[in-house]
Amino acid sequence: MDTNKAYAQLNIEEVRSNKWWHHRWFKIACLSFIILSVLTITLILMLKFVILVPEKLDSTTTITTTISTLTITSISTFTSSTTSTSTTTLSTTSATTTTTTISTTTSTTTTTTPSKTPSTATAITTSTTTSIPTTTTARHSRWSNTGNTTDGREKHTASLLGNGKVLVTGGSYANTILNSSELYESSTEIWTTAGKMKDGRDYHTATVLGSGKVLVAGGFNGVTILNTAELYDPSTGSWKTTHNMNQARQGHTASLLADGSVLVTGGFGEQVFLDHAELYDPSTETWTTTSSMKARRDYHTATLLTNGKVLVTGGFNGEIIVDTAELYDPSTETWITTGNMAEARDGHTASLLPNGKVLVTGGFSQHTFKNTAELYDSSTGTWASTGNMKDTRDYHTSTVLTNGNVLVTGGSHGGITQNSTELYDSSTEVWITTGSMNNARQNHQAVVLKDGKVLVTGGSNGGRALHTAELYDPSTELWTTVDKMNNIQDGHEISPLTNG
Repeated sequence: MDTNKAYAQLNIEEVRSNKWWHHRWFKIACLSFIILSVLTITLILMLKFVILVPEKLDSTTTITTTISTLTITSISTFTSSTTSTSTTTLSTTSATTTTTTISTTTSTTTTTTPSKTPSTATAITTSTTTSIPTTTTARHSRWSNTGNTTDGREKHTASLLGNGKVLVTGGSYANTILNSSELYESSTEIWTTAGKMKDGRDYHTATVLGSGKVLVAGGFNGVTILNTAELYDPSTGSWKTTHNMNQARQGHTASLLADGSVLVTGGFGEQVFLDHAELYDPSTETWTTTSSMKARRDYHTATLLTNGKVLVTGGFNGEIIVDTAELYDPSTETWITTGNMAEARDGHTASLLPNGKVLVTGGFSQHTFKNTAELYDSSTGTWASTGNMKDTRDYHTSTVLTNGNVLVTGGSHGGITQNSTELYDSSTEVWITTGSMNNARQNHQAVVLKDGKVLVTGGSNGGRALHTAELYDPSTELWTTVDKMNNIQDGHEISPLTNG
């Protein structure tokens, strides 16, 4: 019995043990099934929403645009442009070849939302590089320094002598009105003193007479406006007084007429702007009044035309800057009006071109500095606009070169003194920038030497009068500095002399 009981008990334990293992394997199988189901669902979701992205329904595009170092974020098409430029200079006066490389990168970041479940972002970047060769013509500096004057001058004159020397007279430095004069020797580029005038003066005129002597007239001595006149004789290197003008004046003009007499016009007198004109006779060294202009004016221009008449343009009449022009006929000693300029001007320049037309440039009016230019045709008495200068300027110079082109230098613009220069091609009526001077100048002067070079002297840099002088060589278009003048000068005038 006991043995049977023990055996029965063993069978019961074995059955219980088998049930327990069967129950554990069931749990393991269930858990495995659950895990497998989760993995399957996860894989399906990944396939559906990550790998197999459906066509987008709603999209938001974020664009980043980069140009050089500037980054701009906007909602638009993304374009990144990078430009690199390599420049090769071909000699000192030839063209410059520029190769420009443009790299364009387009990048779009898109966030797509199918139904209500957001997806990940996809970025697409495209890069394109384009090389564009460009050739431009650039002129290099054509100015070089020549001898400086000892001191600075402004509001002085300069005259070319027959032997190639240049006579500089008067002017002012700081608060001092100068009566000194000096000579520039172009062969040595050296300045020497040339005696003293009786009166110190600025805003005066200097005219080379047929005899080769230089007539200096009027101006301001620091106290009063002058009616005095003096003669410089290049053959003796001496000064002497001549008869006084009938009217004291500064800011006037003086023109040598075909008969050898000198016509003086306008200017500012004793508290009045002048329309008066008078003639100087070198043979008698006397002044006589002639008919008055139609308008009062100072800081105007006067140009001797090929027909012997004198064209007067613009200026200030004491109230406004005028656009009017008039002609003086020496044969009748009368004034007649001619066509008005397109613009009112003072502080402008006027140059007689080889074709007989007159080129007027720059100036100031209506609170505006001018870069405009216009041509006067004496055959029709009319004005026509021509190409504009690159820079606005007044109190600049305009010089007719031996090739017929016109060199414009310096001047003032809104209180800023300029060193820029430009060339006007009278055959094509086109302006071309040329090399800048070594010094910024206004109220300076420029004269063509016998060798065709242009000598620029004195003037003001806007703060002080200059003693520097420079040479422009049209053949090489190079500026050079010259030796110092003995006195600093600006606001001077230049006249050619017919003998030594």
